[in-house]
Amino acid sequence: MSETVIHVGGDVLADTLAGHWRQGGYGNDKAMCLHGAIRRCCPVPGDAYLIEQVEARLGRWSTSWNDDDDRTEAEVVELARRGWDITDADLAETFGPQWRAVVSVVRRAATLTADEAKRLDAAWEAARGAARRLWGAAWGAAWEAARDAAWSAAAARGAARGAARGAAWGAAWGAAGAVVTWDLATDDGPYTTAHRDLLIGPWVEVCGLPEGLIEREDMER
Repeated sequence: MSETVIHVGGDVLADTLAGHWRQGGYGNDKAMCLHGAIRRCCPVPGDAYLIEQVEARLGRWSTSWNDDDDRTEAEVVELARRGWDITDADLAETFGPQWRAVVSVVRRAATLTADEAKRLDAAWEAARGAARRLWGAAWGAAWEAARDAAWSAAAARGAARGAARGAAWGAAWGAAGAVVTWDLATDDGPYTTAHRDLLIGPWVEVCGLPEGLIEREDMER
């Protein structure tokens, strides 16, 4: 039986949208789409970016749904007031079996401090080139969704500027990719544990190992 992990919606979200709904972009305090409002109202930092990826993956209340030519403000506000649940099954469908660790990375990325962003800059420098080469690997939709959510959460935090902020994005992206593929790495490769550790190393140095990782041997039981 599925469990609710994130609840979306309620009066705060609906009232934020009423009279301020728009299409074609996240907007600002005066006009916003559904997901722009979720970013402003979501009580747990980072969850808005998880929600957006889940809805896009499942084809439900996504940015495309918001921007449909026939969509009305009344529909969007009614959905927001009624609300809906993001379940463990939804997260697994979007991010794969390591979804708990993806949630951990995205939520942590949304709370990075300026000092942590600077430390990530230093830690990321050594891994930057090799990690970028690994980003070119085709790991599928779960990899892409997790990296996009983590990148967006780190970017929205705005904890630092310039190179340090870029490093925070990169480190969050690398960590999300590493946790999605955690149980796929082997000693012999072609995707090795060394590759995986390279991706997640800067994140672990500053933020620690994400919670919820499932080791290969546990996955196979």
